[in-house]
Amino acid sequence: SDALCVVGDYPTLTALAEKPLHYARCFEDKLNTYSNLVRALSSSGNNDECINTSVSVLSQLGEFIPTKITQEIYFDEVAKVRQSLIGLSRQDLLSLPIMTEFNKLTAMRFLNHMLLA
Repeated sequence: SDALCVVGDYPTLTALAEKPLHYARCFEDKLNTYSNLVRALSSSGNNDECINTSVSVLSQLGEFIPTKITQEIYFDEVAKVRQSLIGLSRQDLLSLPIMTEFNKLTAMRFLNHMLLA
């Protein structure tokens, strides 16, 4: 699937993605195929399906995104982030340890796919 994504053969990649997703032994075995699939969906203009698939993967990684984001939810989340940053300098942020948790790193990858959709 990596080669199909590189050459831009998105219809073939989308069609072929079903088998590895079906026969994978565990969820982690599906992640590369899901990643290529959502890139293909985004690149071929299927943004809604890209986002829906990414949200599904994120939920399996333990990251839940509300299906409807209201202004209140947005402002609450921004307030939480601001609160957590109070008193931290730029250097404090740069000194934080590098993220190593597999699920969190993978979630960041799928969030990035959604941003590009």
